[in-house]
Amino acid sequence: MAEFSKEMKIVLIINMIVAVVYGIMYLFLPEAIYTLNEAPYFDPHFWRLFGGVLIAMGIPVLLGIIKGDWDYIKLFFLYAIIGLIIMALVNLTSNMYVTRSATNLVFHWLDTIVMIVLVVFNTFFYLREEKK
Repeated sequence: MAEFSKEMKIVLIINMIVAVVYGIMYLFLPEAIYTLNEAPYFDPHFWRLFGGVLIAMGIPVLLGIIKGDWDYIKLFFLYAIIGLIIMALVNLTSNMYVTRSATNLVFHWLDTIVMIVLVVFNTFFYLREEKK
């Protein structure tokens, strides 16, 4: 059993918090989020589906933290990095084909920045943990 570092545990907790917060917002409050950020499209089914996926991504992180085993969580962690990269690319490219209000642009870029920051931190700590 390869235990992960204290820094990796902090990164995992941050990932779990972000996944659960965004997941709860999209799963349980899609109408409020739609109204608040003036989104150009609204399909509550897909918004709730996305929220459920985010919560589902947060649960293995919690299990990994509880178990404390790097070998147990590293494949999922790599999957999360790839998922974040794809979501960030989709967000970046959607600027070309979606007309957005000023309010929606702020929320859109905030989401994109959060994803990019998570990708950078996750990749850095993943590579660092793999070297051990």
